[in-house]
Amino acid sequence: MSQSDTLPAESRLNAYRSKGDFLDCYSVSLRSRPDLLEADMRVLANHILNSDISWMRGLLTVRDRLTGLVGMKTTDKLALEQSGLPLEERQVGDRVEFFKIYSVSENEIVLGEDDWHQDFRLSVLRTTGRSPRVFASTCCKRHNLAGYAYLALILPFHKLIARSVLDKAVTSRLASA
Repeated sequence: MSQSDTLPAESRLNAYRSKGDFLDCYSVSLRSRPDLLEADMRVLANHILNSDISWMRGLLTVRDRLTGLVGMKTTDKLALEQSGLPLEERQVGDRVEFFKIYSVSENEIVLGEDDWHQDFRLSVLRTTGRSPRVFASTCCKRHNLAGYAYLALILPFHKLIARSVLDKAVTSRLASA
């Protein structure tokens, strides 16, 4: 289903990333999902990020407990910053799940967070046409040794999560926003 891919040239993440940054990209076909092709990008991102994968939620809980001890931002605290606005009305600075919106357009949303050890951005980009796909790409700008160590520790889990949420998103029903 999902596959490792190359960041599309039209992604806004290309303007964000620099030489030496970590970047990965995964994609999955949307050919059988016209509802996801027509969904607002905030709704699509929320659908992907809210994939009901119990082991992933367990990993995030462990991550939050450990990283909170060293002063890194935790997903549960960031999620409290969500506005009460409907997804389609959220703008730059608002949140989708615990991710801050940095840009949103018809076919791409860039989410992320800045922290003392690293800044990261997640692009959810949709292509249309004969071979429609959704791409999930992550770029990390590490600031110090803690950023490099953190990424090295989470990378195996990140790769598994990225592919799993894409696969789950294309096989699960789109919830109404």
